[in-house]
Amino acid sequence: MAGLIDSNKQPLSNGTGDPIADADGLLGLARGIEDQQAAEIAAPAIEEQYAAAMVEVIEKKQDQASQIEDRLENMIETQSARLQQVQSHPPGMLALPGARARWQAQVAQAQAVIHTLQNRLETVREIRDGITANGSKIEALAAEKLEHRQPKLAEDFAELQEARRLHELHMRQRQEKKRELVQEGTPSGGLSLSRGLSQTRGGGAA
Repeated sequence: MAGLIDSNKQPLSNGTGDPIADADGLLGLARGIEDQQAAEIAAPAIEEQYAAAMVEVIEKKQDQASQIEDRLENMIETQSARLQQVQSHPPGMLALPGARARWQAQVAQAQAVIHTLQNRLETVREIRDGITANGSKIEALAAEKLEHRQPKLAEDFAELQEARRLHELHMRQRQEKKRELVQEGTPSGGLSLSRGLSQTRGGGAA
């Protein structure tokens, strides 16, 4: 009797002759099909849940970065106004040397504070808008936060991505193998055809 055919049109084993063992094996295959179908159904749900969670975390981090940026900009404006005020009231020509030294120290201190705030502002903007080889920095931070907040969801999503990567790799390998087989078969087939045509022509000439 021909082997049984499963739902994917792949031949199954004819069995070992032990009906109990064969039945257990077939049951295992059926459960595997059920598990595969369940995984295929769950995949979109995992992706949607993970994407929604990522959007939520990213939006919160972007809001936090924007709030920090606004505060730093306000602080820079305040310090700049203070610097202008100090610079607009330098010691007079008759002021003591100590007064001019104190004024210069105040100007230098205000300038240093502004410089520090500007560096902090650039860092915040880089975190919010920076790009890495794998995407934006804020997405990477959101993924790390989500991994700690919802480890099971992050693990399921990572496993899904890895399974798809392996499947794509397997499919590429199959396609490459098919191309190799076709390339290996083409010369011999072409040579046989050429020989056949030559013989046919030779026979006709005779």
